[in-house]
Amino acid sequence: MSELNFTHSNGNKVKLTTPDTLAANKTFKLPGADGTSGQFLKTDGSGALSFTSETANDFVKISTTTISSSVGDVVFDFDTSTYSQIFIFIEGLKLVSDSNIYARFKVSGTEITSANYNSSTVKKHSGGFDSNTYGGQDQTYMYLTHNIGATGGERYNAQMRLMLGSGTGQSFMDFTSYYRDAAGNYAGNFGSAGYQPIAQVDGLRIYSGANFDGGKFTVYGLK
Repeated sequence: MSELNFTHSNGNKVKLTTPDTLAANKTFKLPGADGTSGQFLKTDGSGALSFTSETANDFVKISTTTISSSVGDVVFDFDTSTYSQIFIFIEGLKLVSDSNIYARFKVSGTEITSANYNSSTVKKHSGGFDSNTYGGQDQTYMYLTHNIGATGGERYNAQMRLMLGSGTGQSFMDFTSYYRDAAGNYAGNFGSAGYQPIAQVDGLRIYSGANFDGGKFTVYGLK
C-alpha cells in the first residue's frame, strides 16, 4: 500500500494513503485555488473536486434521542437562528400503558401551558373514521394521537413537521402516525396543531399520560 508523507519541521508526519480496497484506478483532480472560509471539497462524481458552500435550504440531521429506560417526556430545544423548519421522526415509541400522546411548544425557553393551542386530529382504523375529531380550541396542550395501545409489543411511529415562525404569524405543526390502538385496531392519525399567539417557537415537549420506555426520536432541520 502506497503512502504520501508530509514531514513537519519537528519530524512528525501527515500521511495520505490508499483505501483498504480499490476495484479500479481512480484519479481525483484538485481545484486550482483555495476556497473561502467554511467551504468544503465537493466531487462532481467523476473525480473533479471543487470548493463549495452549503446551500440555503440544506436538510441537516440535528440529533437522535434513543429511549432506553422509562421516561415521562422527551424535550427538544431548537436553534431558531439556523433552522426555519424542524422535522421529527419517531420510531418504535413504546408506552408502558394505554394512553394518549400530547405536545406543548416552548417559547423563549419556557414550556407554554396556557390555553393557547388549537389542534385537530382524525383517527382512521379498520372500522372506519372515528366520529370524534380529537382536540379543539383553547387547550393547554396539543392533542397528537388518541388511545395508543401498550400490549402485544406494538410501537408508535410518526412523522412531524414544525413551522417555528418568526414573530409574524402563528407557529404550527402537522403530523401523521401509525400504531395499534388499545382496542387492537391498526390505526393511523393525522392532523395539525398550532399555537395561537404570534410568537417564535424554540422548543417542543412530547409527553403522554403513561411513561415511554422505548423508541427513537430523530430531529432534522431545514436551513
